[in-house]
Amino acid sequence: MRELTQKEHDVVAALVEAWNAFLELPIQHGDDISEFRHGIHRLQEKVLARPTRRMDGQGRFA
Repeated sequence: MRELTQKEHDVVAALVEAWNAFLELPIQHGDDISEFRHGIHRLQEKVLARPTRRMDGQGRFA
């Protein structure tokens, strides 16, 4: 599969930064880390789906 565009890569890198910064915060609720992780994963899914959407329906990139 074709790689992410540079801007898509930048978004993924920003999500990594957000995750790392969140882990440095004091824990206020037992579910916070799990819920934040699920949110990050959902956002990653949206970015990582983009290369597939660029395909022409025959498995080739348009």
